[in-house]
Amino acid sequence: MPSFSGAVILSKYKKTLVFKNRDMTIQDHRDEIFYDVDCFGIRGVDNVTEKIKGLAIGVNRNGLAIANTHVRNTSDPSYHVLTEQLLMFAKDAEDGLSMTVDHLQSGRNYQWGNLILADHNSMLGLELAGNDHSIEWSERRVLRTSHHIMLDTEETLRSEGYAYDQSVKRMERGYDLIRQVKTVNDVFAMLKDHGENKGSASLCCHPDGTSEDRTTMSYVIEVDNSTESGKPKIIFHVAKGNPCESEYTSIPIIFPADDEIMNRAKQLYPF
Repeated sequence: MPSFSGAVILSKYKKTLVFKNRDMTIQDHRDEIFYDVDCFGIRGVDNVTEKIKGLAIGVNRNGLAIANTHVRNTSDPSYHVLTEQLLMFAKDAEDGLSMTVDHLQSGRNYQWGNLILADHNSMLGLELAGNDHSIEWSERRVLRTSHHIMLDTEETLRSEGYAYDQSVKRMERGYDLIRQVKTVNDVFAMLKDHGENKGSASLCCHPDGTSEDRTTMSYVIEVDNSTESGKPKIIFHVAKGNPCESEYTSIPIIFPADDEIMNRAKQLYPF
C-alpha cells in the first residue's frame, strides 16, 4: 500500500499545504471520516490487520497537519495510531516530534512508515522503523513515498521484494515538481502528474504490468495563516480515484467543532 505524501509552505500567501495521494489495490474504497472538537482526519487502514485504525491524514485546531506513507509490514502497531495521537495532542511539528521520541524511548514500536508534519512555519519528515527513527527538518518543502531516505533500510526493503526503484523514481519526480510550486493550484497539478509514463511509478498512480496499485483518493489540507484573528482557516480538498480524472471537493474545517459543524462536513464529503 504505497502512497505519495508531502508538504509545502507558500510564504507569500502565508499558507501551509499538506497532501497525499492514497494508493491501494482496493477499487471501491470508501473513506471513514474522523471529526471531533479539535481534530479532523481520514481513518487509516492497518496494512497488516486490514482493520480501520488511527488516521492517514488530518489537521488539528492549531493548524498542525500530518500525512503518512507506508514502507514495510511488521507486527507492530500502525503509524496511523501515532498520527492520530499527535493530531489529538501536539501543538506544532516540534511538539509532535518530541511526543514521538518520548513514545519510542518508552519502548513503543511502530510499523515502518513516514510521517509528514507541518505547521505555519516549519515541517519535518519523520521516518519510522520499529523503535528507530530519523528526522528531516525543512522550512519550505518535504516529500516521502514508500521508502526511507535517511534510515539505513534499503537492503532490507530490496531483499523482501519491495518496489524500491519505483518509489525512488516517484520521489525524484515529486521533488522536481515541488521545487516549482508557487501556488495552491501547482500542488493540485503535481498530484495529477504522470511524468514520462502513466503507471505505478507516476505520482498519480495507475495500475500497470508491474503493480495493481492505484490512487484511490487524493487529499490536500490547505491551512491559511493570514487571518486577522490569528486563528488558521482550514480547507480540506478531496478527490475520489485518480485525481487526473476527478474533481476536488472543498470542505471548510472549523474548530472548535460542534455536532452541527461535524454533520455539515460529513454531508459535504461526497464519498
